[in-house]
Amino acid sequence: MPTSEAAKTIEKMYWAHIRAMSPAERFHKALRLNAGIGAMVETQIRKKYPNMTAREMQFALARRRYWDDPTVLQMLDEAETSEKETVNE
Repeated sequence: MPTSEAAKTIEKMYWAHIRAMSPAERFHKALRLNAGIGAMVETQIRKKYPNMTAREMQFALARRRYWDDPTVLQMLDEAETSEKETVNE
């Protein structure tokens, strides 16, 4: 799909704006974007599982973030199981 001239101009302006930012400004912008994405993902999970506790949500968000890393997913499963066993003792 060809890109229109207007879209190319907007993209150039966007990147010029980003390059004009200081490293600290870019860092803070990335943090805000990451927080926004996290909030959107949390909303999706909350719609599907409305009764989820805050702690369960933390595990669900971590699983979403590391969905492609089997080692981390295994550690999350073990941590959640261990935590549940500790609470039930």
